[in-house]
Amino acid sequence: MPLIKLNRINKGGEILVNSDHIVYIETESRTTTVHLTAGLLFSVEETPDAVAEKIELLAASREAIGQMLGS
Repeated sequence: MPLIKLNRINKGGEILVNSDHIVYIETESRTTTVHLTAGLLFSVEETPDAVAEKIELLAASREAIGQMLGS
């Protein structure tokens, strides 16, 4: 899976995350936390739905490109 760009809350700024390493996403007190493999976690500005949408859009784009190259 591709890298997705998220905006960190704690230290500010952007972070690129390999979506294959996302274990789960949770919301607590209006804070979204992305849990990654190896016990890493990041608090981000995006909602869980926004993170999921980014992953779905990138996956759909990759699939479309694969179909274009395969034809």
